[in-house]
Amino acid sequence: MTIFNIDQCTGPKYKALASRIEQALQDGDLKPGDRLPTHRQLAEELGVTVGTVTRAYAEAERRRLVEARVGSGTYVRGATVPTTDFQVTDSTVDTGIDLGFSKALELDQAEQLQSSLVSLQDSPILPHLLRYQSEFGLPHQREVGRQWLKQTGLGDFSADDLLVTLGGQHGFFVALLGLTQAGDGVACEGLTYPGLVASANQQGLRLMPLPFDFEGMLPQALEAQCLRQPPRVLYLMTRQHNPTGGAMSAQRIDELAMLCRQYQIMVIEDDVQGCLGDPEAPSFSARHPELTITIASLSKALCGGLHVGFMRGPERWIPALSAAFRATCWMAVPLTTEVACQWLTSGYADRLIATQKAELQWRHQAIQSRFNAAGLDAHCGGFNVWLELPPPWRAVNLVERAAEHRIRIKAAEVFAAGQFAAPQAIRLCIGGQLQRDTLLNAIDTLIQLINSPECGRDSLNHI
Repeated sequence: MTIFNIDQCTGPKYKALASRIEQALQDGDLKPGDRLPTHRQLAEELGVTVGTVTRAYAEAERRRLVEARVGSGTYVRGATVPTTDFQVTDSTVDTGIDLGFSKALELDQAEQLQSSLVSLQDSPILPHLLRYQSEFGLPHQREVGRQWLKQTGLGDFSADDLLVTLGGQHGFFVALLGLTQAGDGVACEGLTYPGLVASANQQGLRLMPLPFDFEGMLPQALEAQCLRQPPRVLYLMTRQHNPTGGAMSAQRIDELAMLCRQYQIMVIEDDVQGCLGDPEAPSFSARHPELTITIASLSKALCGGLHVGFMRGPERWIPALSAAFRATCWMAVPLTTEVACQWLTSGYADRLIATQKAELQWRHQAIQSRFNAAGLDAHCGGFNVWLELPPPWRAVNLVERAAEHRIRIKAAEVFAAGQFAAPQAIRLCIGGQLQRDTLLNAIDTLIQLINSPECGRDSLNHI
């Protein structure tokens, strides 16, 4: 196809090819829904490597020009292409029962915030909280963050190796920005956190989704990828995988760490969902701190609105991380960070976390018993429930059916990285504003839908 000719283009070939795709769209030579040539076909036609075409298509996908469809190919995007982006709805608008987003339980945080703000009004720290600060955060806030990470089982280290972030998502973006360049590979489990996918796409990085089980990424899969093309970065959720709820054993962590040393791969450890688990559970940060940048957040432990997180990394990577931090914002918000630190040091955070753990245990047991009685296999972990669907159900069809009952859930496809084939499964979230009776009524409705012969046949008709 001559519209892809890049003979006269300058600069990296993959970027030139992505720009030619964009130009073809503007000229009308490509239209929404058009299928692009396979990577090999186009490589042979243009006399470039398959890797160049792969990077070009990834760049075009990052620019939201095309979309890759599992088992089908790469297509030009259209105005009606469905998106799997996570978009949080307005909390003041009633949109039904939200089982789609993982949120801390809403208990007495609002009252505690009011008390904290009152206590700050006469504090000598208040003027400092209204001024610009270093990207690292105020020294005492970093020390509180260090103690929090140690308490939750992520290891003991110097506060000098820690930055205060605007939550976990900001930490992931900064870590990728500081460690990689456009075109670098990021290996991850085939089902992963959508925010990681969004950050990688925005920065022109190539996702390398790999097979995994309930202990996380398979070492043999990472080794096979390294033999083909080693990734620059490995992204993992060791203590609580999102969306499945799995956790890594110490042996699995050590096997992956050995490969990371052999192929000089840096590790980004996502512990945002792990803070409510067992502090004795193994982590990359505690076992292999020299390899690991760990991102933690208080959004699940305390509440999302404070938007405070911590990023810990080896000393040699701190300059690159702090430079990336300054490129995204000058600093985390000193005021909300101070409130979070008050909660961590006053004992309130410990009480809140203990209350959440007890309530989540009750919810896990109640939900598990309902699914078991219905002959369904569910796995509960933290705020999430992972449910594999029986044939002939397709997850996207169940999402649509649930929405008709004003219940919002997420299909496994939302978590699929790159062209990884998602299983027919859904993730349910059981935190936030949900009261017990509302939650269990929603679970009962989902069970009725799944076991409905009419719905099952309708799903089969959509295959």
